[in-house]
Amino acid sequence: DNVRDKNFHKFFDYIIYLTTLDAITISFVEHISSLDIIFSQIFRLSTLKYCKIEYQQLSFIDFINYESSSIEYLIINGHIPFSALHNLLCCLPKLQHLSISCLDKFEYYEESNKLPIQLKYLKHVSLKLDHVHFDEFEKIIKE
Repeated sequence: DNVRDKNFHKFFDYIIYLTTLDAITISFVEHISSLDIIFSQIFRLSTLKYCKIEYQQLSFIDFINYESSSIEYLIINGHIPFSALHNLLCCLPKLQHLSISCLDKFEYYEESNKLPIQLKYLKHVSLKLDHVHFDEFEKIIKE
């Protein structure tokens, strides 16, 4: 809890070697310089099944060039841009439980041809949609 961005990198250098780590909860107390870097490091934890991350700021993240993650339970208590949802789901083929406290359409979103999402294990979804119409969300899930 109460991790500072600058300390997270040191912390991550240590936990990457914990081969039996299967759950992590991270709560940031201050502005994060790059959510992309934080999530890419978390997704590299090969035995991780449960991840809960909390942060306050509204920040751009796109989940491009991420490797497939072993995470099955993902809880994000923070803003995620709607435009990043498809890429996020593509990184999580084993996902069973997804909770996002604020899926926000705060920028222009343009549909494009995207890879299909494989979510054969997904059983529980909890999302707070902010300026997102359900039909837009439904298109991503049905792709």
